[in-house]
Amino acid sequence: MTVPPLHLSCRTADEAGHIISLLLSRNVKPKDIEVLSAEPLHELGETISGKSRLPAFVLAGAALGIVAGWSMAALTARLYPLNTGGMPVVAALPAGIVTYESMMLLAVLFTLAGMLLEGRLLRRRRKEYEEYADSIVDGEIHIFARVASEEESEDLRLAVETGLCGSET
Repeated sequence: MTVPPLHLSCRTADEAGHIISLLLSRNVKPKDIEVLSAEPLHELGETISGKSRLPAFVLAGAALGIVAGWSMAALTARLYPLNTGGMPVVAALPAGIVTYESMMLLAVLFTLAGMLLEGRLLRRRRKEYEEYADSIVDGEIHIFARVASEEESEDLRLAVETGLCGSET
């Protein structure tokens, strides 16, 4: 039997921050906490999932683009050699242009992939969250936490009801 997620709703980002801090202090794993809000709450996102890995995606794409661009230009020049009259077969300027363009292309594509993965935009939305859509539009923040047992869920609910915000199941 699976325990339904603990559902807490609040009005402000500060209240949501206090609830998330409480959940984390009670050893609820960050991956088991989900926040639904009408606007991005960057501080809460960093609290739950840490710093973004997006810069690593961008740098990896740029590095791969440099290697791929230079390799493509150099291998093409070597596979189809032309008489260059004593000049190098792989000229730096044309190879540099191809390298730059492929670096930018792969950096942009890796950035797009990183945004989709980091933002968890490819996941399916749960149907049970659809009933909260109207209250989210009205400005409420909903926090869902998957806990191990109903006793733990009730203990967390009592800890939150010390005046931070209202809660529901």
